[in-house]
Amino acid sequence: MSGPIATKVAYVKAQGQTRNHHCHWPGCEKQVPPAMWGCRGHWFALPAGLRARVWAAYRPGQEVNGTPSAQYLEVARAVQEWIAAQPKKEPGHG
Repeated sequence: MSGPIATKVAYVKAQGQTRNHHCHWPGCEKQVPPAMWGCRGHWFALPAGLRARVWAAYRPGQEVNGTPSAQYLEVARAVQEWIAAQPKKEPGHG
């Protein structure tokens, strides 16, 4: 990986847990650094295309100053819509 996305990945990986911030997957309470969208398992449960859109819209530091772009918020809504459209697994089945 190279270019702007690689720079963003390096930034996110270097960020620590600076405040209470949990995974954005509904119901997941795993704590992740504020620069991260979510826990590893839920991040990789998203389709690659959605992850790419998150990376493209993410601006390093938006989690610090609390000002994500309109593009990022649009992608975040698309991610939540995708999650909501997934079949629910029954406990013990999957």
